[in-house]
Amino acid sequence: MKKLWQSVSRALCPKPAHVSWKDGAYVFGTELKCALEPSVAVGEATLQDLWRKFTLGVCKLEFIPHSKDAALPLSVRKAADLAAEGYRLSVDGRGIAISVSSARGLLSAWYTLVQLVKPRSLEPGGERFVIPWVDIADEPALQFRGLHLCVFPETTLVFLEKAIRLAGLMKYTHIVLEFWGTLQSDVLAELAWPNHSYTKKAVQSLIEIAQGMGMEVIPMLNCLGHASGSRCSYGKHVVLDQNPGKALLFEPDGWTWCLSNPETRTLLRAARQEKIEVCGEGKYFHLGFDEAYSYATCDLCRPKDRPKMFAEYLNEVTEELARLGRRPIIWGDALLDQTKWERPNIATSRPDQRTHEALDLLDKRIIIADWQYGITQGQASTSEYFLRQGFTTLLCPWHDNENIRTLGAEAQRMGAFGLLATTWDTLPEHITLIPCAAEAAWTSAKERKVFTSSWGNIATLTADLQRKLAPAAGAYPAAGWRSKEVDYACSQRN
Repeated sequence: MKKLWQSVSRALCPKPAHVSWKDGAYVFGTELKCALEPSVAVGEATLQDLWRKFTLGVCKLEFIPHSKDAALPLSVRKAADLAAEGYRLSVDGRGIAISVSSARGLLSAWYTLVQLVKPRSLEPGGERFVIPWVDIADEPALQFRGLHLCVFPETTLVFLEKAIRLAGLMKYTHIVLEFWGTLQSDVLAELAWPNHSYTKKAVQSLIEIAQGMGMEVIPMLNCLGHASGSRCSYGKHVVLDQNPGKALLFEPDGWTWCLSNPETRTLLRAARQEKIEVCGEGKYFHLGFDEAYSYATCDLCRPKDRPKMFAEYLNEVTEELARLGRRPIIWGDALLDQTKWERPNIATSRPDQRTHEALDLLDKRIIIADWQYGITQGQASTSEYFLRQGFTTLLCPWHDNENIRTLGAEAQRMGAFGLLATTWDTLPEHITLIPCAAEAAWTSAKERKVFTSSWGNIATLTADLQRKLAPAAGAYPAAGWRSKEVDYACSQRN
């Protein structure tokens, strides 16, 4: 017969920097008191909510002010020697001790702690939970750990909440929200699809969840390419399909905004301000700027110096955002000359667009998000190139495990700003990229392999975490991360 501690799961994600497991388990029942030092306290509602969910609504947690004389089973103390997000967590027969230097560190510790909690008995009157004895010393490898989420007309708020809550538990610092014609606008009604978009109030409820879990929400608006508000593979255009009279806002094919039209610049400036107001306080704004296939093709733009117009526009927006206390983020492909980088593994611009020639003219406050999905081993040479040019750089993987592993390790090796995991339209099929990229960004490359053997079956454990974070309450469409078990229409189409 196994001892109690031997049957307790030790799966943690992201994997802590230093973990020492011991033989034993701390046992508790329906009540637990926590001594919380006020100087490192966060909103108790977030801590209470997670504790309730991970103890299945059984254990009541009570916070009391910290006292030198208090000997409680759970204590949180301040330790000035720890990094802002660092923490120490120790569990033994006496209880649970957490040391942090900041409120952010407490969130990091709490997200690890709740994953350790497992039910042992749920019989009424005999409820028991266990936490294995362990010593953990932990802090992140990368400062910026971001997740890019697309909001399509088919994206439900329930699904978004699941992704956001999972990202919070996985210790992400930032959520980029890209609305594909799905956020209703007072600036121009046609920026959103009628009956297939969300009100600002509905979206703000999700933003409050993200902020409560310690993440900054970064608004995003495509300010050059992707101006259709839809993917080119399906041919929709959120503005022109509703109002063809707005054609001059765009280049002739509608895919790219026309920078020579003053009305375009005025509209985009107002739309950026609107998204900032929706997403709340923050330090960044994502401008897109990728895949501007038809850049400068109209009669007004074509005679102009393409690199100069590109740089002047982007620098102008950078200054605008600086006055609001924000830095712009752009995708990096427009700044890479296709003739100088190997294809098809490297995302670049087309030589005829000449946007790569603008790099030397750009404001160094711009952050470059280098999305390179073809790099699954070796060095991320494009990111090193941007760093050498003096730009703050984010490395951006997609859903391929080796791509995530490689770019996470490369971001750490070269001292990049961080990792921004992208999801696009495939998140329902690849939601496990959220914990995978979290581990690639949090855990030192020397300490992990994406994914660690302790993480086991990433899909089933992701499902387990989501059931606790955002319960479906018995509703079939709200369970898991797809509204269906089998999408026959998709199967037949393929």
